[in-house]
Amino acid sequence: MNVERHMQRDAVTALPSATVGTIRRVMDEHGFGLLLISSEEGRLEGFVTRASLRSAADDAAAIKTVSHPVRFAVSPADTLEKAALIMLDNRLVLLPVVAADRLVGVITQSEVLRGLAAGLGIGRTATRMEITLRDGSDDLYRAFDVLRERGVHIVSLTDHGASDGRRRVILRLQGIPDREALRIALEERLREG
Repeated sequence: MNVERHMQRDAVTALPSATVGTIRRVMDEHGFGLLLISSEEGRLEGFVTRASLRSAADDAAAIKTVSHPVRFAVSPADTLEKAALIMLDNRLVLLPVVAADRLVGVITQSEVLRGLAAGLGIGRTATRMEITLRDGSDDLYRAFDVLRERGVHIVSLTDHGASDGRRRVILRLQGIPDREALRIALEERLREG
């Protein structure tokens, strides 16, 4: 799951020489809260927000006089997980996507969330089951054996974290003829270990 698959390729940008008044009108007309500034060659120069435009008194001034430097960006090859962490840690709603010092797109929170949900199998027909494994054990392999023996397919697996020497693992599964029988078989096999 990488950024390239989920990003918007045609990001709306402004040239550094555009005026504050022009950018203000563009942002108002399109409902933008943020606009990236890039050179004619596509080099990312900065960004401007509605808040930074409010403090700009001279509509004839070049937008670069009120723009902010870009501190965070991702590449098309970066993972969605990396993009999500940068966004969460810095309270961002979008990230520029840069390759070879050129702006090639943007990725928003919605696109990151949609991509992560797809990677987790959310939205696919599947049964969600949660199992508890002992840290440092081969319990996961035992669970896989039960699933294989019953012809159950794994859509996704996520580790929900550890506490008290146990890990909660969430499985999304397909091909379960009897959910209760599978639950019992998993519990018995995990108890054997």
